[in-house]
Amino acid sequence: MNAFTIRHANLQLLASRYTHKRDLATALQREESQISRYLNSGCRIGHNFARHVEQALALPAGWMDTPQCTTPLDPHPLLHSVQRFIATNPDPELAATIARLLTLITPK
Repeated sequence: MNAFTIRHANLQLLASRYTHKRDLATALQREESQISRYLNSGCRIGHNFARHVEQALALPAGWMDTPQCTTPLDPHPLLHSVQRFIATNPDPELAATIARLLTLITPK
């Protein structure tokens, strides 16, 4: 998987956290049409835009270049908080460890 593919998947993941693309565009301080191009076409997400996304959403440096856990988890009162912590934790090893633990303890 190359950096462009990972960035596209991560932008899709981020978009899934918003009700509308325009909400993500607002959070990123970009036009909705630009976000739509990145989400819906083969438009490559370059280094500068990836870093902008990380800064605008207070994500750790390199988050957009790292494959993120996209396995849906069963609803639980703490899961949303833990998932948010994983997404914003500056230590990728700790976030990955917690994500692995969650997959082990959540019912299938």
